[in-house]
Amino acid sequence: MQVERVQGGYIEPEIIDLEDGTGCLFRLHESDISEDGVKILADLLTDQAQCWAPRPAGTVGPVINVVWERVQAPSARLPIGVDERPGSITYLVDPSLISQRAADYLSRLDTERSPYWQRVPKGHHGDNAASS
Repeated sequence: MQVERVQGGYIEPEIIDLEDGTGCLFRLHESDISEDGVKILADLLTDQAQCWAPRPAGTVGPVINVVWERVQAPSARLPIGVDERPGSITYLVDPSLISQRAADYLSRLDTERSPYWQRVPKGHHGDNAASS
């Protein structure tokens, strides 16, 4: 998974599927993500992607409610975490890493995309998906 910090004129956060099927690119404006946030989010999302794979073409599943919640980190060593349950995923992110605007956008985008993904055993992606 890749995270890009875009400079210049404001763009809304977006999630782009990579053409080679190896993952997604999260593009966030520099006002929405800190420099430190880029690597921290990329690492978390890469780890999280090990448990998800695209559903077969033409099939959809249930909507999984995804929330990006800004909460004060318990320590500098733990600025981000994830609480994954059967019907929801909550990313817990230190406010210094992403803006509330980005958290709201990512919550909406991830929730909208959720029916096209399925949980799989960690690292198992079958023939139609790869992880990065």
